Amino acid sequence: MEDNPFMRHLLDQKGFPALQDSALTRVHTSACTAQVPPSSPTLAQLIVAFLQQVLEQPEQEHRELTASAKLPRGRPPTLPMPQLWLAVLAGTIRQASHLSRSWRTLCLGPTGSFPAVQLTYEAVRKRLLSAGTEPLQQLFASLSVALTNWTLAPPPSALVVAAFAVQVVALDETTLDAVRRLTQQLRELPKGEPHLWVGKLAGLFDRRLQRGVRMPVRADVLAGCTVGVLTLLEGLPKGSLILADLGYFRYPWFDYRSSQGYFWVSRLKERATYQIKEVLAYDDPQGLLDAIVWVGKYRADRCGHAVRLLIFSSGGRQYGSLTNVLDPRQLSMREIAQWDARRWDIELAFKLLKCELGWQLWWAARPELIMIQVWVALILAPILHALHLHVAMQAEVEPFDLSLHVMVDLLGSMPAGPTPVVERLIDEGRLLGLLPPSTRTRIMVPELGPHMVCPVPVLKDLTRQARSAQRNGHPRTVPFVSRFLTQLLL
Repeated sequence: MEDNPFMRHLLDQKGFPALQDSALTRVHTSACTAQVPPSSPTLAQLIVAFLQQVLEQPEQEHRELTASAKLPRGRPPTLPMPQLWLAVLAGTIRQASHLSRSWRTLCLGPTGSFPAVQLTYEAVRKRLLSAGTEPLQQLFASLSVALTNWTLAPPPSALVVAAFAVQVVALDETTLDAVRRLTQQLRELPKGEPHLWVGKLAGLFDRRLQRGVRMPVRADVLAGCTVGVLTLLEGLPKGSLILADLGYFRYPWFDYRSSQGYFWVSRLKERATYQIKEVLAYDDPQGLLDAIVWVGKYRADRCGHAVRLLIFSSGGRQYGSLTNVLDPRQLSMREIAQWDARRWDIELAFKLLKCELGWQLWWAARPELIMIQVWVALILAPILHALHLHVAMQAEVEPFDLSLHVMVDLLGSMPAGPTPVVERLIDEGRLLGLLPPSTRTRIMVPELGPHMVCPVPVLKDLTRQARSAQRNGHPRTVPFVSRFLTQLLL
């Protein structure tokens, strides 16, 4: 891999020495005075210094291209845009509850290596509105390339399964919180009114790389999760494995993914009907069943493709899954159980955006400023995930055994010290709660004895005529018109 200046500064193996050199000032003392050991920067300082370098690179290229051109008339701007974006990003890292906190940071002291400026809050707000989200999208693209190059080799994990799949993704969605009623028009709306909600964020989450692949914001918060779901699959390579929760349990949706060449795993919905076609393994005392089935017993509502049903018990609870991977040698019951235990990974990614990076409290009610806040969180999330994976690898633990919530909290509370910050996180991790005892559910699948496994049958006639009951549920009488727009973020 070619030398990458972004990751060289962000993820050095020994505590980011490149950034430490730029953030430290050596103090020359007299011969009779003991030399004070240098202080290593904090996590927040490291990330701010890295972001400043990324933000200033296009500015430097622009200055080089326009050096020979005639300078524009008028006074140069008091606040450079890289400094403004850096202040907003730094404020989000420190969990600022309002844009005014970033404005005060600009006025009270330096931001990175930029000096303090004297501007009004309204001037800062107007600069953000005029800039829009395009610079942030360009910044996100630059960071994505750097992080992709760094994570080409996945970290070692005990949960490396489904090696046959080109990509393993989880599919889910979450409702974004409502805006504050800051204007008279919004104050007239009752509490809990759907028009106050920003929308629904759908996510296609890469389980191996632990980051988002595709994320649209759907303005219609009243629509079901399968509305617009095909947009999420655009660009997803054939042969990928899609893991979805019960919200996406639809017979036509199962058939569509199978016909398009995707593998998929879904939890079994309660009261779903099926007919057993071939039994692959079973054990009545343990409640274990591995079989090829037709989903949908009734003529009006049934799947067109035969699927595999897996049922087993663990800890007094019964688990059921469906998949179109029919060969148990390709995807075993144990591997499916391991992925089921990790189905909350995408929820943890949503939690990082909503609780740690500001989406639970919007700075403003204007859609333009809200989308800026959305993009700021999307920029910081992969950096935090990369740092999280880096510290976990250095500590030789699984990523889900290292608390991302505590690491984000340490961004603002962990002071500078003589020891590099990554070493301190590893050495003091258990004391600080960064490495708590794992509370993740561990599903124990019964061992398959020789008497449980049936001879592998010759599978044929695996398709039939599909039918859908076309349930309408509760049709709307009035169309929902949101204040916000449906947008594809990633």
